[in-house]
Amino acid sequence: MIIALCLIAAALALPCSAQENVAEITPGPQAARQVCLTDFADAAVDGDWAPALQAAIDSFASDDPALTGGTLLIPPGVYPVSRPVTLGTSRGQWGLHVVGYGATLRGTETLDAFEMPEREPEEAELGIPILQIHGMEGIEGGNFCIEGLTFDREARGNGVGISLPMGHGVAKNTTFRSIKVTGQNVGVHINYQWQIFFAECMFRGNGRGMIIQNHGNNIGLTNCTFRRNNYDGLVIGPDRGQWGSNGQHISGTIFEANKGYGLLLLTSAQTFVAGCYFEANGNHLGVMTEWETTIDTNLFWGYYGHGWRRNEFSDNACIVVRGANRLQMRNNKYAAVNAWFRRAEDGERWEYVPVPPGPQGVKDKAPVEPVQEEGFVYEQRPVGIMIQGNLSGDFVFDALPVLHPEATVETTAIARDTGLSYYGYDEATHSFIERSLLPE
Repeated sequence: MIIALCLIAAALALPCSAQENVAEITPGPQAARQVCLTDFADAAVDGDWAPALQAAIDSFASDDPALTGGTLLIPPGVYPVSRPVTLGTSRGQWGLHVVGYGATLRGTETLDAFEMPEREPEEAELGIPILQIHGMEGIEGGNFCIEGLTFDREARGNGVGISLPMGHGVAKNTTFRSIKVTGQNVGVHINYQWQIFFAECMFRGNGRGMIIQNHGNNIGLTNCTFRRNNYDGLVIGPDRGQWGSNGQHISGTIFEANKGYGLLLLTSAQTFVAGCYFEANGNHLGVMTEWETTIDTNLFWGYYGHGWRRNEFSDNACIVVRGANRLQMRNNKYAAVNAWFRRAEDGERWEYVPVPPGPQGVKDKAPVEPVQEEGFVYEQRPVGIMIQGNLSGDFVFDALPVLHPEATVETTAIARDTGLSYYGYDEATHSFIERSLLPE
């Protein structure tokens, strides 16, 4: 056996010219499918690079099944865009890799005024995109890769950076790597698309970093950052009709200093959030979906620190739960979030004291102290999980939940993730009390 292995190794070590029965590999036309945006600079008009970028993308168009994909290089620089650019109008673009480290596509005010026909209601509400990506009709997937580009806006807070719209095929297996989207109304809008992946991307300074809607399935985010968005970082939902958005996997991602929710789950299902870091959001996470959600081994840390009141419970709860079901929270760490509670001096029931609305931009990091009425006892308490709506169904919680006065309880016992205790509802105090499963 040793001799045989040596003979095989020796044969593999021979140069290609000395090996028999080895087919010669000759570069085909596919090897030439690499272009640079500046090769199309003549198409740019009055500083608008949208026609040049569209021409560069369209240069990959082909009806030949053997000619698909390639690489489009966008050199470092700023490229104003005054009309939407579309990727995915020809089967020859399937698998196109757009590389733009150091390059910025900047949406102009002319782009903001552009009119696009036949748009879905959700898309029309959000504004005009810089880049829209279509699926390949009759081809399984899109297999696009967008890498290294920055998307920003002249008039901040308008339009969409990247749109994957409904009604133009499904761009399956599209990957975004190391992109940055800033200054948009919505950084990325995914509408009726699935198998879309983001890695090492940043969504900063938008109205909302990303919205996934209407059957936005199998969306993966790994090691991304949602930071300082004016409302929410990532929103899943709402969905139209019977559609839901299923199977999102969010891991190793940072949600920091978003003025609304860091992550807001409205109509998601089978969503898994693991190993993420939440810091200084209005509320770190909102779970408003009745479908299966798992929140595992995340760190929730601190207040927003500037008093922005985008949510009902801003600066007062890590996780807000409303209308949820089949929710599992395991191994999470909840830190440095407090809220005010009160009870009548002769009563047992503690009630959450809502934060008064506004003003915006308060610098105090501590929760606002309420006006204390006579006959009540006031106290600050840590709030990892706030139950705001109806609580029914199966739950596993890893911190003692707090009930809003308007909350209703049908589930009188909640499992605790250790398995050694549970949270039992006490009607007199309208609160959950931790109880042991071990014999006394």
